[in-house]
Amino acid sequence: MLNADQGSKRHWILNWRQVVPTMITLGAMLAGFLSIVYVVQGFHSGAMRNEYYLNAARLIMLAMILDGIDGNVARWLKGTSEFGAELDTYVDMTAFGIAPAILIFAVTLEAKEPLIRVLLPSAVALSGVVRLARFKVADPLRGQGGYGGLPITANAGWVALFVFISQVKPTRSPCSLDYFSLQQGWFAAIFLIGILVFISLQVSNVRYPKPTKKAVLFIPSAILVFLFVMLPARHSLWAAVTLLLLGLAYAVLGPMYVKGVALHQEKESKKKNETPAEL
Repeated sequence: MLNADQGSKRHWILNWRQVVPTMITLGAMLAGFLSIVYVVQGFHSGAMRNEYYLNAARLIMLAMILDGIDGNVARWLKGTSEFGAELDTYVDMTAFGIAPAILIFAVTLEAKEPLIRVLLPSAVALSGVVRLARFKVADPLRGQGGYGGLPITANAGWVALFVFISQVKPTRSPCSLDYFSLQQGWFAAIFLIGILVFISLQVSNVRYPKPTKKAVLFIPSAILVFLFVMLPARHSLWAAVTLLLLGLAYAVLGPMYVKGVALHQEKESKKKNETPAEL
């Protein structure tokens, strides 16, 4: 049996291992909350509101990468806990459900169509709630074996990056002032269609891999996000476009990858079960 000192020391070590990933999770929560704060501040800032919306978009992406780091750190330190898993759900709802919905409402505030201004943010929030509730109930492994439905972070990234690009306006042509508007035109149409597809996939049964488990994928993505967050807006535009394309590729190719892995495992299983006579 452990004496009191040994038990106290072991308890402290366990706490330390759990505190580190928990602090990262709380950082993601704070980033999501501050994103909402920036949007609210933007409502009252007139011509300067685009700067607030830029920061709001960046904070959503920062929350996303912190949300990927905390689970990896918890596993590396052997500090996983039910508390951390539960806390992660609230972070997802705040940073990737509510914050993007409010950001959509802000950037489409002048749109005349209620579908864009009110119904779309509402659909994003409700889809996020359903997605997270079903994820918690149906997946006891919490995504370690892959996801049922598109992760909520994919739509959050789509929204944040489109808003960022629309506010930076990557063109100096006077005739293209509204070229990257999210209220009308081709850019707004892609934005709207993407959100509708993404929130539908969130509540579907389509299987997706967990990219944060692959260091070769996660580490470059994390570096790209940090560059996106830290560089001046004009210089981080390339990072925004790259991240947007990566997110789209994941949404489209993720299910194909899962099917490919499943077929490969099935073939390997059949080979192992074949008798010598069959060979």
